Amino acid sequence: MEKRAWEKLIQRLIEEGILRSPAVIRAMRRVSREPFLPEKVKSYAAVDSPLPIGYEQTISAPLDWPGTD
Repeated sequence: MEKRAWEKLIQRLIEEGILRSPAVIRAMRRVSREPFLPEKVKSYAAVDSPLPIGYEQTISAPLDWPGTD
């Protein structure tokens, strides 16, 4: 995933009024969800939807993270 794609997602969530907490915005800019994903789905890290992480589990969509409305 490109850092540019992650930043674009963050900007969209800010513009839509979903992401408003400065602390969460800083945290999201420092750490994407890519390091927590299996190789086969890393390219989808900036997609705003849940992604499989194995063992029939998913990582939440960024829209659903604490600090977003």
